[in-house]
Parts: sequence; structure tokens; C-alpha cells
Amino acid sequence: MANESCRQKILSEDYVDFIIPDYQQGMDVVASEDQACIQNLGFNYRALHIDRNLVGDITFDKVGYNGVPNCYALLDTGAMNETGISAVQNFPSLQLMGEGIMIGLLDTGIDFTNPVFRDIEGTKIAAIWDQTIQTGNPPEDFDYGSVYTREQINEALRSVTPQSVVPSVDTNGHGTFLASLAAGSANTENQFQGAAPRATLGIVKLKEAKNFLKEFYAIKESAICYQDTDIMQGLLYLHTLAERMNMPLVICIALGTNFGGHNGESNLSRILQNYARLENRCVVTGGGNEASQRHHFLGRLSQDTTQEIEIRVEEGGGRGFVAEIWTEVPNIITAYLVSPTGERSPQISIRQGDTYEFTFAFDNTSVQIEYRLLLNNSNSLLVFMRFSEPSAGIWKLEVSPLQIGDGEFHVWLSMQEFLEYNVYFLEADPDYTITDPGNAGGIITTAFYNGADNSVDINSGRGYTRGNLIKPDFATPGVQVTGVSGNGRFVRRTGSSVAAGIAGGAAALIMEWLKQQSQSRTVSTSQVASIMILGTGKEVLPEYPNREWGYGTLEIYQSLDRLRRL
Repeated sequence: MANESCRQKILSEDYVDFIIPDYQQGMDVVASEDQACIQNLGFNYRALHIDRNLVGDITFDKVGYNGVPNCYALLDTGAMNETGISAVQNFPSLQLMGEGIMIGLLDTGIDFTNPVFRDIEGTKIAAIWDQTIQTGNPPEDFDYGSVYTREQINEALRSVTPQSVVPSVDTNGHGTFLASLAAGSANTENQFQGAAPRATLGIVKLKEAKNFLKEFYAIKESAICYQDTDIMQGLLYLHTLAERMNMPLVICIALGTNFGGHNGESNLSRILQNYARLENRCVVTGGGNEASQRHHFLGRLSQDTTQEIEIRVEEGGGRGFVAEIWTEVPNIITAYLVSPTGERSPQISIRQGDTYEFTFAFDNTSVQIEYRLLLNNSNSLLVFMRFSEPSAGIWKLEVSPLQIGDGEFHVWLSMQEFLEYNVYFLEADPDYTITDPGNAGGIITTAFYNGADNSVDINSGRGYTRGNLIKPDFATPGVQVTGVSGNGRFVRRTGSSVAAGIAGGAAALIMEWLKQQSQSRTVSTSQVASIMILGTGKEVLPEYPNREWGYGTLEIYQSLDRLRRL
């Protein structure tokens, strides 16, 4: 039975949401039951939904950097032959179709009425948890949204008005397209078939992030983004659904963000790593579309030097943008801001305090800054800057060392989907542009390339991680790939989400093959990743591995053939 009081707090804009590990004592111990609600997110993480009036201004000093839920955007706006998927589907001794494997998707929902999501027995969807609909029953042990079972979906498919039985719809089309690539049934007229056409689907339609997070991260009001707490609840639901059905689960995430240290230490990255370590679980994501957006700067300081970074802000108005400087101790840095009119800020340094605001009177711009040293029990240093209604022109960020280790530091700007106008570095670095959670170790991260000319796409996120872990793992076709849109039409799309959907389906085929082997009682993400990497094509690689392609192009028939020959 859902807790109605909790449901209201989860949905209400009068309540703000934070992520708190079980070991952390925070605001939840001082709030009464009518002022707060706590939800389990799995792996000793909790979501705290608390009366906004009790919190005041949201700062990292109060809740920690990882305490504020992150915001994630959708990763986009012949492939089966190129990846070897068609070969393993049709080879007589293999005929892998994803039978007995569940693919779990957290996205914009699904058009469950489309024939590609049916087989001879009815729908291939085990269940849909629609977090945006509050008129039905939420899943067991969850307090919001509405769940629709396979039986209800089949009843809807028999109805003249399916939405009167199951009102969940995908108005965006992104989730439907992703699901069709991963597990769509054959459509001969359009020469289409998904990667794992006999796989079972588990669907979470995410509700959009609350306005307080959009304000905190200076995200444009019209942006589609999703917050950590809802994604983590969705992961727990899919895990529980697969467990109840006793099925291996591929978790496919086609979401990403530029916020965070790009080293696999965000809340979502950590929880995905935990799922990836479980038996019969596999996690797949894309590397994002940020390589060409000029939103990353790589700097190297030496003693007694200053590095000047120029940020171009074009005309457009709106909320603004966020810039994050990241480095690692023993590097300790200080910085200044110079506005387009030449107005200079005071020093940004831990010596001056950890939270403050600068107002540039001649530019009518304010910048809120938090300086965090030894962030989240790590050796990271962060300078978080939120520019509110910045004036157009060239903003300069001057960074100097107080103490030097290797002198390397990074700056990331808000991802393109969150901006109302162009903001970019004049001297940008396209490397280290994989969006989180693609930087997490232990999960599978794919780049995307154009199968027509075997070139990695200019937008495909490039590695490595800030800790120089090799990411992406490999590249998957993601340019002009055919799939099903939310309105029932077959369309072509390009982007990181496309590659993630195909790679997620490919992972289901590998899991199916592993389950057939007598020596494989359980399956893990590391096993699936290793097999995929074993057969990657290296013909296109200038060096092995590298930042654009990882270990090469995905070719799963070649992977299984090489295993057979060993």
C-alpha cells in the first residue's frame, strides 16, 4: 500500500530532494514525519524529500556535492550486420535472439501498442512503471507512479481504446526508439529487426526533474532532464522485477550529464557499478554527444604560472550555465573571474571561504561559487560556479596554483541540452568528454560511429575518464539507424542513445549464450564486456586502444567465433 503522504512529498515542488548514504547523518534526523519522507534507493542509499522551508539555500556545505541529485539528459536526438548481431541471430548453431533475458530501460516510456513489441503470445513487456501517472497503483514498496503488468497490457491490446486500460504513452519517442533497437521484433516491410527480438522488456517511464534542481544547475526551463532519485528508484524496481521473474537483466541507460568529476564517483555511477557486480546483471550505457560541443578544457599548471581560460557566451538570455573545475590533491588552485567589460572578481580560494557570491555590476551578472576540498572522502578538489543571466561576450577564468602536484586540471560546462544559447571554450579539448555515468568502471560504455564510412562520429564522447580508465569500451553504429518512433513510424536517428540501445541488445545475446554454456551458472557484466572486447574490430584503429574507439568496433559474431577457436 502506497504511503500517500510520501507520494505528495515526492511529487511536490514545495519539497526538495537529496541523496543520503545510510551512514550519513544529516537533515533527516531533525525533520519530523510530516516535514520529510525517506525512500530506499538500494545499496545503502536513501532519498530524502524534505520541506523546502526547512532547507533554505541549497549548498554543498549542507548536503555535500553528491547529496544534490544530478540531472541527466537524453543522449540523442545495415547496424545489425556491422555489429555481427545478424550473424549470431541466423547462424544455425547459435540463433541467439535474447530468449530468457530481460532488458530494462529507464527513459521516456514506450508505445506498447506497436507490433514490434509483441510476439505470438501478446506483449513482450513484463511491466511498465510510469512514474508520471498517479491514478493507478504504484509498484510494491514504492510510493508514486503507476505500474501496469503484462496482463493489463495484453488486455489493453485487445481493447479498441488501449489507452483507456493502460494510459501510459511515450510522447517523446526516445524510449520507444531505444526499445525497438534493443528488442524489437521483425518488420519485413521496413527490413527491421532489433538486436534481441525475443528478449523481455522491463520499462520505467521517468518523471522529469523538479524545478529546484533546474534552478540549482541553471538548466533551461524547457529542457527534458531526469534526477538521480527517480533513476535510482527505477533501477531498484527493474532489479526487483527481474528477480521476481528469475531472469537475467541487462540495464540499458541512454542518459548522461556533464555535471560531476568524470571519474565514476557520482551517486548514479556508484550504484550502477554495484548492480554490475551482481550475478546475472549487466549494465550498458552510451558515452554521450559532447565531443564537438567545446564544453571541456584541459589545463596544466607549473609553479608560479597562471592559465587563462576564455569562455564565449553568446546572446540569448535565460538562466545561465554551470562551470566546474576539477583537480586532485596535492594540486591546490586559486582562480579569478574577469567579465566581458573587464570587471575582476576577488580571489576564488579555500582561504576566502567555501561558499560566496560575486556580482558584476557593469555586466548585470551574478556568479555563485562553492569551493570544496577533499570532496566526498576523495582526493578531488572542486570549484563549482553557477553563472546567473550572464552577459554575452568573453568571460575569462584565470587559474593559478597554490600547491602543485602534476598540475593537471579540468573544466566542464553544462551539456548542450541544458543551455538556451551557445556557451563554449575558445580553446576546448575534445577528450574527456564522455558523459556520466559512462565514466564508471565495471559497466559497459559505447561510443558511436558511422557504419557507412567507418568513421567515429564527431559528436561521440571521447575518453578517457579523469582517472585515465579506458573508456569507451568499444564503438557501436549510431548514425542514421532505423528504429520505431513514438507515433508508430519507422525513422532514422543518430546519437549516443542509438548505440546504447544496440549494445544493450547485443549484451542480452551474449548473456543468452553464456547461460547456454554448461560451465556458466551465472553471468556478470565483466564477463559480457570481456567477450565483447575479445572480438572487436581493430582495422579502423590508429592505435589500440584509443580515446575515440576504445578497443575497436563491436562485432559479437567475431567474439563468439574467437572463443570457439581458443
